Amino acid sequence: MPATERKSLAQLIQRLKLVPPSQLDECLHELGPQADDEALYSLMERKSYLTALQIDKLRKGDTQGYFLGNYRLLYKIASGSFGRVYRADDPNTGRVVAIKVLRNRHSEKPEIIESFEREGRVGMSLRHPNIVEILSVGKEPTTKQYFIVMEFVEGGNLRDILAIRKQFEVPDALKILEDVAAALTYAFARGVTHRDMKLTNVLIASQGTAKVVDFGLAQIFSKAFITEDDNVGRSVDYIGLERATNAPANDVRSDIYFIGCIGYEIMSGRPPLTLTKNIQERKARDRFLRVRPLRPEELRGSPQQVAHAIRLIETMMTVDPAQRYQTPNQLLDAIRTLRSDAGHRDPMQSIGPRSAPSVFILESDERLQDAFREKIKNMGYRVLIASDPARALERFQMHPYNVLIVDADTTQREGLRALNNVLLKARAQSIECHGIVVIDPKQSDLLTAMDPNLDIAVLHRPLKLGVLADRLRQVAPLGG
Repeated sequence: MPATERKSLAQLIQRLKLVPPSQLDECLHELGPQADDEALYSLMERKSYLTALQIDKLRKGDTQGYFLGNYRLLYKIASGSFGRVYRADDPNTGRVVAIKVLRNRHSEKPEIIESFEREGRVGMSLRHPNIVEILSVGKEPTTKQYFIVMEFVEGGNLRDILAIRKQFEVPDALKILEDVAAALTYAFARGVTHRDMKLTNVLIASQGTAKVVDFGLAQIFSKAFITEDDNVGRSVDYIGLERATNAPANDVRSDIYFIGCIGYEIMSGRPPLTLTKNIQERKARDRFLRVRPLRPEELRGSPQQVAHAIRLIETMMTVDPAQRYQTPNQLLDAIRTLRSDAGHRDPMQSIGPRSAPSVFILESDERLQDAFREKIKNMGYRVLIASDPARALERFQMHPYNVLIVDADTTQREGLRALNNVLLKARAQSIECHGIVVIDPKQSDLLTAMDPNLDIAVLHRPLKLGVLADRLRQVAPLGG
């Protein structure tokens, strides 16, 4: 290749700002004046200065499509009917991101563009460690491409990982389900359901954390956004399930069902629903009635772990939505309790040595859950927290705890009735368990729901840490 032509290629690379001038000069100097075009490509790819995607476009003489917004496209990660996903970086900061690009054939369809941009806007409102973060939404002026910039997760999606591992042991599967349920709980509290829970929408980071992607394809179930005819982004499987069970569209219990499908498949190694590309077959009611029950011998874990895991999945996947967990919070509580009982140290729940007294807290406010957990953890107690009052008695029957604290302000009379039930059960079984109620004096009328024959301590807000600590040490001494 003549030096003049190679100089022209170098000028193009520099004009496109694909690499810093220093890297280009380094390669040109290393090759010498007689090297050809392909040698320059090969060297720059070997040094990771250019990617195969960029080189392919350079060979074709393309002068556009190397950047979206301020990000340089590196290579394609995945593609689907809706769009393509690329790994990209910011040349100025080096930050690596993922960019979802709407396919060109959709760029002239206003309803799809609206859905795509809505995906980005919804995603940008969600900030949670188990949800892939959306950074920005944009349109490239030159190529007219619509795109969404999101956090890049170093790892892989659950389908690809399962293809390699074939099956997850029950404890590992439960950790994934807990992460997914935590993401759904956070989003649901902000009015968002997912509507497309499946293996490929769960990414496993290299550190082991599960992160849910494509929450933007969800529906915002506020009347301000949803109409009866709004089917944008709704999975065919969801339509089939909801029609088969007469459930309302955008029912969060549908997400819970399909998270159950994820748990079923990663624990057993086989999908619960018949795989088919036929839309009518995917929507058929019989498809959801023919799910083969999980068998204990299929799962890998202790007999107790396996039995509880099967019960969890069966509850999530019950065809009747009224028999499933009704909210993501209920599901999250159930998974955390199961993981704690399985003997896993859970930084969100099981705190302190196993010999320390255990404290179960009924608290519906997510922010207050964190405050209670941190304070009581620092005192040296094991901590279990639930937002659903029904979980208090279920957990006590499985593994009794020493103290039940109820925030009456947030759990109301239902929480106090749960306290009565637990203490009565403890008395009947001659198990020592103590009750503490935290309440604002302005809501003291709620205390009429407490059984007057039970010894229950009442602490008033504003609650001082020292008062709570003294009461806990009185009824459940550390080291006692």
